Amino acid sequence: MWSYEYDEDDYNVRDGVRAVVTGGCSRGLFLRLENGQEAFASFGGLVLGTEVLCTVLKKATERWRVLVAIDSVLERELAA
Repeated sequence: MWSYEYDEDDYNVRDGVRAVVTGGCSRGLFLRLENGQEAFASFGGLVLGTEVLCTVLKKATERWRVLVAIDSVLERELAA
């Protein structure tokens, strides 16, 4: 299970943050935020390792990851 206890590195709603795509499912993408937190975005079509700029929609709870909206794609990993 994830650990959601983050003190000074915690983000607030509407904060802008960089993230990297770490996985996906039929509902969206899993991301790792720049402070190490895990996040989820209802977005598709990006490959692993793609760097994005996100806005925090909801903070993490004991059950859910941080919910973010992907605003722009900063760098896309190229498939070999």
